[in-house]
Amino acid sequence: MHISHRRALLLSCAAGMAMFAAPALASNTDPVPAVAETDAAEGAEGGEIIVTARRQSERAQDVPIALSVLTGASLERTGGYTLTDVQFQTPSLTAYNSNPRNSSIGIRGIGVSSASDGLDTSVGVYIDNVYLGRPGMALSDLIDVDRVEVLRGPQGTLFGRNNSAGVLNITTRKPEFSFGSTAELSAGNYGYNQERVSVTGPLIDGLLAFRVTGFNTHRNGVLDNIKTGLDANSVGRAGGRIQLLATPASNLTLRLIADYSMEDDSCCVSATKLVLPASLSATTGRTLQALAALGYTPARSLDFTRNNSPQNMKTDQKGVSFQADWDLGFASLTSISAWRYWHFSPLQDSDGTPLDVIQVNVAQTKDDQYSQEVRLASRPGRFTWQVGAYLFHQRLKDHFILNQFGTDASNFYTTYARLANPAAPAVTIAPGSQYLDDVDTTVDSVAAFAQANFAVTDRLTLTGGIRYTHDKRSGTSDTSTVGTPYVPTSIPFHYDVSVTDDNVSYLASISYKLATDVLAYASYSTGYKGSGLNLNAAVSAGTPLVLAPEKVRNWELGLKSQLFDRRLTLNLSAFSTDLSGLQANIVPTNGNRSYLANVGDVRSRGVEVDASLLATDNLTLSANGSYNRAIYKSYANAPCPVGITGVCDLTGKPLFQAPKWVGNATIDYHVELANGLRPYALAQISYRSSTFGTADAGPYSRIDGYALANFRIGTAFAKGRYDLSAWISNAFDKKYFQNLSTTAIVGTSPFAYAGQLGTPRTIGATLRASF
Repeated sequence: MHISHRRALLLSCAAGMAMFAAPALASNTDPVPAVAETDAAEGAEGGEIIVTARRQSERAQDVPIALSVLTGASLERTGGYTLTDVQFQTPSLTAYNSNPRNSSIGIRGIGVSSASDGLDTSVGVYIDNVYLGRPGMALSDLIDVDRVEVLRGPQGTLFGRNNSAGVLNITTRKPEFSFGSTAELSAGNYGYNQERVSVTGPLIDGLLAFRVTGFNTHRNGVLDNIKTGLDANSVGRAGGRIQLLATPASNLTLRLIADYSMEDDSCCVSATKLVLPASLSATTGRTLQALAALGYTPARSLDFTRNNSPQNMKTDQKGVSFQADWDLGFASLTSISAWRYWHFSPLQDSDGTPLDVIQVNVAQTKDDQYSQEVRLASRPGRFTWQVGAYLFHQRLKDHFILNQFGTDASNFYTTYARLANPAAPAVTIAPGSQYLDDVDTTVDSVAAFAQANFAVTDRLTLTGGIRYTHDKRSGTSDTSTVGTPYVPTSIPFHYDVSVTDDNVSYLASISYKLATDVLAYASYSTGYKGSGLNLNAAVSAGTPLVLAPEKVRNWELGLKSQLFDRRLTLNLSAFSTDLSGLQANIVPTNGNRSYLANVGDVRSRGVEVDASLLATDNLTLSANGSYNRAIYKSYANAPCPVGITGVCDLTGKPLFQAPKWVGNATIDYHVELANGLRPYALAQISYRSSTFGTADAGPYSRIDGYALANFRIGTAFAKGRYDLSAWISNAFDKKYFQNLSTTAIVGTSPFAYAGQLGTPRTIGATLRASF
């Protein structure tokens, strides 16, 4: 069955390429560009930002969707190049990363659950119209990007996959038919250096153009490891992208993209925020006593870690996509064929201590995906429409070393057992013994979607969309052991499960032009995220292996306006989202491995604002923010926080990783001097209120709110050809946690809470040249 799906996809890709090649071979017309899309960084006349959020080029201000847009030029100007940088410049977005595999993206408090093998993502990430099947694929640096669009709320009636919380739509810069190049060099403290280069131009004038992009980013670790002497949380990423753009006929454009990127660093080491009191529970006390007996007393430590195992995160990914756009006269036909591969090979400490109890935790992940999308879109007019079909196949294989026991394992588990029962037998574990798990999972998805707009009058437009999705997810998970691992934590399980879903989701929207530059809109939409599978842990009795799908209902009101001769842009949105069956990762408080579950129904309600003011010809002020009350609407049978036994009712409690308040502001000032110099200064501030790091909303998992400030001064010279700037990020050296969870040695109770700290104060300089 899996082979047939793959063959179907390959055949459809080949058919798509052949279909578009035929008119090119038959054409006798002079080759010219088929459709000229305006660069978002430059925009249309008047500096307007052009987006493709609805799979057509249009002004961002004319799109009746809650969206934020960061142009590539604005990212370069502020020094942003990661999803975390995007998070600090847009409202309602959360970029969560505990390591490249366990990363996820949330919008309006929905989506930050777990990057499990058995789950889809709630927020879809698309790069050049290609859906990324694993969140870790999106962690590569955002280099030579045209724009990043953040679409909030369910998006399914125009995108390949069904995205229940929103979409990150990333578009890279295309090849151009005139020669051009940019090069950038940055250097800073902690050994930071980044190199970027991009070259574009014609290979065959008017017929074939190319673009080559490369980057390298390096930074030493920022968290001392006083046990190994190796600094933790370094950055090491590099990659490149090659593009060809062909215009073999006046009505045909072909774009071929191949990319490769890698990561090799010591990312994602946690710092201890707090140690749990021994009086919290008998088992917590026993854990702390057992650690002390082996010579380790846990303590709060935001400046260092004492993990005894090295941390090494390695990923590599590559992909190829082919997009063809064919103007048929009455409509435009688009085909996007793509293949992507992602490989994760980590080495990480598993017990969070300087002891050699659990040596390492490894998850060798290999992910292959194929996709084929076809869309047909009408020409502009009073009634416009788009229809499409989408095929997706993904196969993911994991080899887990769930636990590799070290030289201190026997002593630790014997001590822990005898603190409860002095007559308990000695535990004998051969160093190097392993508890293994091999997972093989596939996803096959077929979808058809359509959306139409009808202009009732010049001011009033009605929009409707519908989508049908058929998903099949299957997986096997088989454990095994090597040597003599600790029996209570090496539970054998052998799963072979599958689930099939069919879903219809839809959109209804009305928009009205109150004035030329004032648009009001209201919408109702539904979203869907397919069923999940519990594949990575031995679930407790009564916990299902198959998770029910998430289903979303979203109401939206919005106002988009440009005032005072378009010097002021002010966009407002209000939303109410109900989600049933939130899929999340549950971390037991008894030391067992985490597992997946539907954690009840949630509700997210709030308002968002996005504003920009051209105060003078030299000064631009911008600000955006959100208020979001995301709570468990119904979760009566919930796991309890650490220190509480039994079953808890979390109904009405805040959702995890969902800050109530988010605010971002930028001041951008420049002057034009007679000698061609253009000095400038930028100041940025970002604020996020407190939130919870775990699904149980326990008090120990609270992540404190924080504010960050960044500053940059520089000058452009030689008619803008060169740009030299100096910058400082996290200027006041704020220590803050990006995530927070329990620290435990498997088989015992948690003894602390730890999480990954944000980047400390960094300073540096950047030189950019354009030719």
